[in-house]
Amino acid sequence: MARHNSTRVTEFILLGFTSRRDLQLLLFSVFLPIYLLGLAGNLGLAVLIRAERPLHTPMYYFLSHLALMDLCSCCTVAPKMLWGLLKGRDTIPIPACALQMFFFAAASDAECCLLAAMAYDRYAAICRPLHYGTAMPQRLCRLLVAASYAAGVASGVIHSSMAFRLPFCSSRTLDHFFCDIPPVLALACANTDLNQLLVLAVCGAIQSITLAAIMASYGTILCTVGRAGSRRAASTCGSHLTAVGVLYSTLIFMYLRPDGTYAPQTDKIASVFYTVVIPTLNPAIYSLRNAEVKQAARRRFSKQRHRACCF
Repeated sequence: MARHNSTRVTEFILLGFTSRRDLQLLLFSVFLPIYLLGLAGNLGLAVLIRAERPLHTPMYYFLSHLALMDLCSCCTVAPKMLWGLLKGRDTIPIPACALQMFFFAAASDAECCLLAAMAYDRYAAICRPLHYGTAMPQRLCRLLVAASYAAGVASGVIHSSMAFRLPFCSSRTLDHFFCDIPPVLALACANTDLNQLLVLAVCGAIQSITLAAIMASYGTILCTVGRAGSRRAASTCGSHLTAVGVLYSTLIFMYLRPDGTYAPQTDKIASVFYTVVIPTLNPAIYSLRNAEVKQAARRRFSKQRHRACCF
């Protein structure tokens, strides 16, 4: 089977968003600053949390790893997408396509698990403040992050290995801007029922369990802050839930729908949200409204300015 695959198809042609050159350049001019903003925001947030001791708490520990997963998602998809828009047409070798699928699936599913861990941390801090230290010890935080990475890597290995064991003999044209699971499976000239079942089982389990944990945590938080009359906390929870809602709605639409409903143009629009938009917005949603992050950023900038003045 593997020999059949490698001798027939060695690379895919990525069709991207459109064949019109003017629209390609327009999309490039739109997506490039969004990608650079997401890159700078997530990298800056991860470095800031690492460098500033006051941010060495469970909430920011999870947030730094969320930023790393967003970086992974951005850097796995966006550079190739931008290069294709700039060139007008692009190809990707089969091994690179498999790696792209692995890293993106791993980062996406690890992010879902990290969001659930962050929601539980907020629940423990707001609803059980007197027991927060015992509810979120450092060992548990590290265990939750390790479990998130393990779930992501397992998902990535399953999807990429099972997808690229199939023969691709019908076409070399991939109607998408990156090697996502549905468009790759659409090119297979063998039965993909097992692959579809694995997508439903693995993605369904990770997304449904983590979404249930997030909704339960934030539901309890909203009840608590509602009784206390804290509008700011309720507003913060609302912004977090909005980001979670956009992410999960697009992921569920892409991976948990019935087989045979692959629609390239609609899927590309949905994919933009969880590959480019959400990773760019997450640093702003989870940190810019946070006074501790703002204070840490001011301290860091003042230290850098002082060093520059000394030189």
